[in-house]
Amino acid sequence: MSQFVYESRRPVRIIPSTPGKTIVVSGIQEKTISESFTLQKIMVALKNADRDKNDSFNKDELKQALKDLGAFFPGWRSFRAFAKADANNDGQISGHEIDTLLEYLYSCGFGK
Repeated sequence: MSQFVYESRRPVRIIPSTPGKTIVVSGIQEKTISESFTLQKIMVALKNADRDKNDSFNKDELKQALKDLGAFFPGWRSFRAFAKADANNDGQISGHEIDTLLEYLYSCGFGK
């Protein structure tokens, strides 16, 4: 089984955990182990949908990732995700915007 590692633009910290098993994933808020696996599923879907392998996502690539994650209306959800994550309005989600995208998709319940 290969392991996908998301390379964030933010500093990555992993905090050794006690029985609560809390870690920090790519500068995002503290998550439990099960939550980090959920984020990893989202990241894998995004990585697979990145057709041109430029580590940024346009609306079509995000729509495909949302289809793979089981979204009922991936076009609408892609539109909403861009409204949340595309801070510079360049039509691409890249860099720090990817962290915002991950938080948004996680809050919507994807990857579970």
